[in-house]
This record gives sequence, C-alpha cells and structure tokens, in this order.
Amino acid sequence: MKNTQLIFGLSALLCFILLNQLFVFIKADVYMHNPRGSNDRNCEFHANRNNANRLFDSQNNAAGGYACPRMIGGPEVVTPRMYYYVGSELPIEWTSQHSCGFRNTYCNVVIQYMCNDTAPNLRDGTPENEKDAATDTISEATNNNPRYGLHEPMEYYMKCRTRRRNSGLYIADQRQENWGRLLENSPAVETRQNPNGNRHGWECPEERDYYPYWHPTPWKDIAIFTFNTSMCQWYQENSENVRGRGECLQESGAPSPFNNEKSCISGGHNWHVRPAHGVDPPECISADIINVRDNHLGNTYNGQLVNYKWYIPNDVHENCVVRIRYNITTGDYHPFETDSTFNYPKSPLKQDPFENFEYPSWLSLAVNTNQYGRTFQDRSYVFSIKERPSTIPAWAKIYNLNVRGKRGNIVQTFPSTEYDFVPNFLEARGGDFIHIQWTGSDYNPQRNPNDAEGAPNTGDRSNLVQSDNSGFNYPRNYTRVTMFLKDDGTPDLDFITRLAFIDQPIQNTSECMDWKSLLEKNGGNKNKAEQDCNNCAKLNNAPNGPYFDGGLHELKANGMFAYMSTRNNNFSNRSHKGYLIVTGARFNNSDKLKMSMTFIGLIFMIILML
Repeated sequence: MKNTQLIFGLSALLCFILLNQLFVFIKADVYMHNPRGSNDRNCEFHANRNNANRLFDSQNNAAGGYACPRMIGGPEVVTPRMYYYVGSELPIEWTSQHSCGFRNTYCNVVIQYMCNDTAPNLRDGTPENEKDAATDTISEATNNNPRYGLHEPMEYYMKCRTRRRNSGLYIADQRQENWGRLLENSPAVETRQNPNGNRHGWECPEERDYYPYWHPTPWKDIAIFTFNTSMCQWYQENSENVRGRGECLQESGAPSPFNNEKSCISGGHNWHVRPAHGVDPPECISADIINVRDNHLGNTYNGQLVNYKWYIPNDVHENCVVRIRYNITTGDYHPFETDSTFNYPKSPLKQDPFENFEYPSWLSLAVNTNQYGRTFQDRSYVFSIKERPSTIPAWAKIYNLNVRGKRGNIVQTFPSTEYDFVPNFLEARGGDFIHIQWTGSDYNPQRNPNDAEGAPNTGDRSNLVQSDNSGFNYPRNYTRVTMFLKDDGTPDLDFITRLAFIDQPIQNTSECMDWKSLLEKNGGNKNKAEQDCNNCAKLNNAPNGPYFDGGLHELKANGMFAYMSTRNNNFSNRSHKGYLIVTGARFNNSDKLKMSMTFIGLIFMIILML
C-alpha cells in the first residue's frame, strides 16, 4: 500500500476493501440473528426498514433485520433489556448470502463490540408514542434526544469528517465515476464504498470500510474469521485491543485534517497516540469452518446457522452493542497488495466492460468497481453486561439460552428466520448454569393474517416446556418434568411454571380465563378468543411483552431433555424446539435416560435391518 506513513508505521492495512451499494435491488447481505440484528431498523411496523442511514451502513436488503425489542408505546412503556453475565457463553449467529470458506471469493468476517455509559450514552432510540417509529437519523441538534438512536459518539464522526482520507488506498475508477470526489484531500467520509460521503448515524465510513483501522475507534475486537490464516498473527498484533492508535488534533483539541504524524507536526498540530483498549487480542479462525455456499442465506455444513461462541468479557456496562462485518473480495485482484498505484487507468477492473476478450464478438459484464470487494454489516440492539454472581462457583459455566426469529411464516420472516431456541442443541455438565432469557418485538409487520399464534398480532412471545423427545409436539405432563430440579431432587414446579406461563397472572381467573370463558366473552368467535388479552394459554398477557427472564438455573439432573414452545411450535409450519444433554449431575434422571436409550436402541436396530 502506498502512503504507509498514513498508517502509524504499519505496513499494508488494506484488509477490507468495501464498496458503495448504488442499486437498492442488489442482494449480498449479512444478518445477525442472535443477538437480534437490527439491520438499521427500529420500531417500524413495515416489512422493509424505514431508514438505511439511521445508525450505520449495512449494505443489506431493506427487508432484513428484527424490529426494536420492546412493547408498543412511548417512553412510559419500559421493556427490560437483554443482559449477559461476565464469562457466560453467548452464541453469535448470522447468515451471509455469498460464499465463505470456498475459494471463489476471498472472505473475512470481523466481530466487534463497544460499550458506552457516558452521556449521551449508546442507545437504540425510544419512540415518543405508539405511532412513532423513531427511525430518523441523529443530528447535532438531536444528539442528546433519546428518540434518536446513537452508537458511535458524535465527536468520533466529526473527526472523520475533518480528517483527510487515506490517499494510498485502491479506489479503482471511482474518481472518474464520481467527479469531484475521492480527491487527494477529500475527507475520510468519502471511500470507494461511499464515494458521495453519505452519513449513516455517526459512523466513520473509512473505518467501516477498512480493518484494522489506523485511527482510534470505540470498537473492541472479538474474533476474526479469515480465508488467509497466515495473517492471523499480524491481525492479532495490530488489533486495537493491544496496539494504540494515533490521531491529529489542533492545539484547542479540535479535529485536524492531517491523517499522519509527519504532516500533523509539520502543520503545527499535535499528534496524540491513544492507548490500546487493554484487552486480549481477538481470536483468529479459518473461514473454512463457517463454510457456506453462494446465493444462500442458510446453514453451514453441520445444519446450523454460522455461529461463534463469545465468552462475555469482564467489561461491565449498561449499554453495549455487537457488530459483525462480512467482507467478500473478488479474485480478480489481490485484496492485500492492490493499492493506489492500481487506480485508474491501471485498475485491473473497469466499470461495466463491453469487450470481446478475444472472442469472435462482444461480451458485456455487470461490473461495478465499487462492488468488487465489498463489506456488509449488521449490529445488535443495546444490551448490558453484568457481573457474574458471586454465588456461582468459579468452575461452573453459564450458558445463555435465547430465542431467535420473529413472527410470521418462513416467507414473511425472510431474510430473518422463524422462531428457534439458541442454541437449539446444548451439552453441559451438572453444576453448570443456564441463563434462560429471550426477547422479541411488538413491532412486527401488520400483516393480515400474520401467520403466527396469539396476540398481539404483531408480537413475539415464547415459552419453554419439556417434551418426551424431540419428535413429540405435546408437552410432558407437569408433574413428570425432570429437566429442572430442586436441591432435593424433586421437580422445581415454581420454575417450571414460570417457564411455561412467562409470569402471567394465572392464579387470577379474570386476568387468565379458561377457554369457555374466553368464548363467552367474545360471543363464540374463536379467532377473537385466540387473540384475547386474557388468553394466557397463548401467552397473550405476558407482563413484559416479548421479553422474559427466567434467570439462572443450576443443572442438577443427568439426562437427555427435549423441550419446545407451546405458542410457536406448529407442526408442518414451524418447529420451535431445543435439546439439552446433561452429564455428571447430582441426580440420575433414570426415567429420561431409559426412554432416551430405548429410542436410540430402536434407531440402531432399524439401521441393522437395512
């Protein structure tokens, strides 16, 4: 890369080469499903998001993302926020449309997080009333207004807007395609992906488009998946987790246009080196283990969504967010070695070439030079990181058990998913803990019908009951539940009840009615009875709406346990089930083990007979 002095003495930092999405119909996306990714949504009821510039540049299709995790209403409606304990295991799950792990593209995935409790703090954006979507882009005038979502601080963007772009970067022929843009002294908000300098919240486009970035950022690295594992040591040594970053400031502390130490000092300004974040370097992993095919928003080779197990760091904050960036780069040029010396007219790529390529006639290629090498992004809603409870032994693991998906059938939810537990298969040891917690939204699209169960007709609700095995669609009888035990080895009926009814007032017959009473109340109309707010069998009277926190529960029973959601599991329409295997626990769940072994034995006999 040219102009290496721009990059505080590092050699080539050109890892992510990203591009501007000029055509809204282009689909090449990444969507985070756990934690729930917003795709720049907030509280709109529409199938498509309102504003692709709200918080960040996702480059994704407008139909993606999950709506805000809250009940309908203004600031007076408070829905609890998801939180995770320090040291707990959280599966980060996502889908990406183009290949990763195959050799028809260069693929990299970077997962990061940031936290900020300092006012104005990191926030999703709170509607003013039940009709407000709170999806407008933040401005200087609204920076402290809680209605407007905020991730990166405003000062961060102002520095980016003032600072000159790194002119050593490869921009192909985008200067010719965008006259007056991407000049040597253009600001860092203009990149090959974002040549017009469009603003997305307070995100810095140049930082978004390149990794690792060469100026200070609020983002801490979690993990890097790369097609080229020989770069892993370099990534880890140059992560901002362990290596500081420099920036140029005027004497007053105001941002400076200079982007490297030499010109900063020559210009009479001060070069400040911000210390590293002071945490461990990111894990660096081969992209082969997240192998997915082209043109496909689905599972990897093992039948599960692509995922990464994040162990929550000791970084206690009320306001945190995770982001994932997915880069695909064409093989038509080398992503690490192609710099500004290959810009027009020497660019290996041309915009929409119409050539014969030595064939007997002409061929036309659909080539947008700001899309050959491209990054897509998604971010979670705000969550909290909490201290690990002192009552839990240091050796015990904490597993987060969540729910992904949203209301609707498989077509209505796409490119999001229908409901499922996360993880939907878990192996643990006795004495470990699971933190059962999930959220959803009451702002799903107002389809009629919206193919799902219960009320509100835009709302997500989930529960958890044990079944005899994963092939069953009926729950196990209440008194025979063996998945959750008390210290004396008997079923923990209070906890079992909470998971089944998610804290609805089931003892109050006027708040939770039986089916006969519901029909009488609704004049015999079955559909209205199904949607009635007093129909607790459908979870319609959940006090926190889409959110439920079952808390921590110690695993005390050995066994193989199947479980399901009675509201969402709907055979031949959707499966909302999970499976848990526990070994080394205090109590031997002989009934369940016997049933499971009988089932396994039957399968084995069938195989022998084939």
